[in-house]
Amino acid sequence: MKKPQMEKTVFISDIQASTQNERNIYGRYYKESAIYNVFPPELESKGELLGKVLPKGSNCNKNKLCGVITSAGIDFYSYGKKIKCEIYSLYQNIFSRNKGILESDIMCQKKAIILGCGSVGSLVALELARAGVKHFILVDADIVEYHNICRHQCGIEDVGDFKVYALKRKILNINPSAEVITFEGIVQNLPKETMDSFCVAGNTVFIGCADNRIADVYTNRISIYYQSSFVSIGFWERAFAGEIFYHLYGKGLPCYECALGDGSGLSSRAEANHHVYSNQENTEGVKFEPGISVDINFATSIGIKLILDIFNANNEGYIPRLLNNLTQYTLVSNTSNPKIGGEMVEIFSYPLQVTTSLKVGFSKKCGKKCKYEK
Repeated sequence: MKKPQMEKTVFISDIQASTQNERNIYGRYYKESAIYNVFPPELESKGELLGKVLPKGSNCNKNKLCGVITSAGIDFYSYGKKIKCEIYSLYQNIFSRNKGILESDIMCQKKAIILGCGSVGSLVALELARAGVKHFILVDADIVEYHNICRHQCGIEDVGDFKVYALKRKILNINPSAEVITFEGIVQNLPKETMDSFCVAGNTVFIGCADNRIADVYTNRISIYYQSSFVSIGFWERAFAGEIFYHLYGKGLPCYECALGDGSGLSSRAEANHHVYSNQENTEGVKFEPGISVDINFATSIGIKLILDIFNANNEGYIPRLLNNLTQYTLVSNTSNPKIGGEMVEIFSYPLQVTTSLKVGFSKKCGKKCKYEK
């Protein structure tokens, strides 16, 4: 059966369509759909040379694709035949499906500092970018390796690069106008001047995704210093369960150290005594792996929804998804089968359970108020 002939069409941004100067055109041509996707200026280096924009009155008979400047804009031709042109507004079109749920003019002001860009942090970063967050600091000292691919948002083409650089490319492929600052190191070494110029109280959220309690304690402290909120997303052995903790600046809540300890042990609280992070070793010196992608993504997605709620806490038109229903410390069950999670799964009544009643309090050294929050 013969396939129907597709009408050749050019997708081009309104800015490029109105720019009347001779230049090369870069992007991708998809033969099956007959679409010429002209990349926006920020991504031209990633595209193939499709053709050129030529002066008024030029002949395009020999060109695969060319644009001819006219008094009304640019007409596009393929081998001399005029073809359809669809003009888009880049930022408006990308986030048009979010309208009425997440307003792009609000979300583009939000700032995310993501500490740890592995399986958790990479998903957080890309989902926040899709939600319209425009400003990021990515912190991670590791490179992408082949064993990361089955859980990470990056792929084979990113292996060997620093995770922060690979993830930056993914973010810019969603929103080319995003501001993405990268730091290939640990959070404790992130320059203060970088955060001084980046952080805006009320618009910034620090997000701990590094599977490391010591890093989370430190990150929550600096989030308080910058009068910003903090969210931590971590996993228990084999990701049979995940845990989410949040601290809202100025709300009189216990900080991470109050609630879950200073990082010197697994936890100071009975509810989390069997928490094992992926960078910790068991008694035989073997590191635990955090589980498969689908389990990691389930719990992480709940954390992302909380982050979006926190970003929009002062937006009167926004309806919170989870923030009014989940306590500061939330456990998320991927399974209640002891063959996967051992005896600790017994704390869950059923698989996919999300706790709503766990309580955390202030430590003795903080008293009734977190000592870091003035």
